[in-house]
Amino acid sequence: MSPRQIRSFFTSATHYQGEVDCRNRRSGIGQQVQRNGLLYEGSWRDGLRHGHGILYRKEPRTTDLYVKIYVGAWEGGRKHGFGVKYYKRGKYVGFWRRDQRSGRGFMWFDSGNFYMGHWLGDRFDGLGTLLEGGTGNLYQGEFRAGQKHGEGLYVHSRTGQIQRGFWTDGVFRTGTLEDWNRNQVLWPTVYPIPEVNSPLELKNKTT
Repeated sequence: MSPRQIRSFFTSATHYQGEVDCRNRRSGIGQQVQRNGLLYEGSWRDGLRHGHGILYRKEPRTTDLYVKIYVGAWEGGRKHGFGVKYYKRGKYVGFWRRDQRSGRGFMWFDSGNFYMGHWLGDRFDGLGTLLEGGTGNLYQGEFRAGQKHGEGLYVHSRTGQIQRGFWTDGVFRTGTLEDWNRNQVLWPTVYPIPEVNSPLELKNKTT
């Protein structure tokens, strides 16, 4: 048998058509259709998805309609490297490590939220920016395990205020709140924050 040969074979759960190696393993370029509705087209090595490839999912209640769910790099059968994942309620563009979003990436959510920054183990982790589509509020700073954690800045777009300080597991712990552009927002706070005067300024005002 030559190092690469075109084969088509069935198993109990899949149908593969494409190149195989001398041990009859999927290797090279090929297509595999699975009974669970997944279809993969792309590169293989040692029987596993490896290299660049596209994964599709068959739409329910149809006979031949497939939608794209991942385009990008694979290693040892897992998403690994740069790729684009299409979720039912969002889209991710960025880096993967062993089937998990890890490294720098961008995520669009159907809710209107948008995140760009670092990921680890499929969650926000490290420096990033989160825009809340429903309110227009924005957080820029540190994350850990998917939550605000560490130093950051939170912009309240509707009230025109900025919150600076430190978060722990998504809860604001300590910092400052200041008015910002409150005269040009739709719902400015009715309780403006007074300016903080130094002891010397207070003394000059009283004398």
